Parts: sequence; structure tokens; C-alpha cells
Amino acid sequence: MSAIVWVNILLTLPFLIAFIGLPLWLTFHRPETAPDHTEARAYLNTRSAFASGHQPAPDPAQRAAA
Repeated sequence: MSAIVWVNILLTLPFLIAFIGLPLWLTFHRPETAPDHTEARAYLNTRSAFASGHQPAPDPAQRAAA
């Protein structure tokens, strides 16, 4: 192999390391946690309660405040 091929290989290595290593570092540096769906569940429970005509059970925190 000629010198140009070796230079191209050496110049490619930092780009490959950055292209592969940066996303891996970001993934391990800040792992995603599971999303919080409590507000969505409360909304859907309220919607289904209104649709069926039943009153939803009061939230314990709201009962204590009242």
C-alpha cells in the first residue's frame, strides 16, 4: 500500500472514533429514565369517568387539603 492509503487510514480514525464514541458517551453519560405518565393516566381516568357518568374517586391529597 502506498503512503496515501496509510495517510487516509490515519485521518479516518479520529472521525470514526468521534462518530462512534460521541453518541456512546452521551448515552452512557445521561441514561434515559422511564417517562412519567401519571398526568396522562389521570387525564384518561377523568375522561373515561365523565364518559361513563361516574364520579372519579377523589385524590387523597385533595381530600386532605379540603
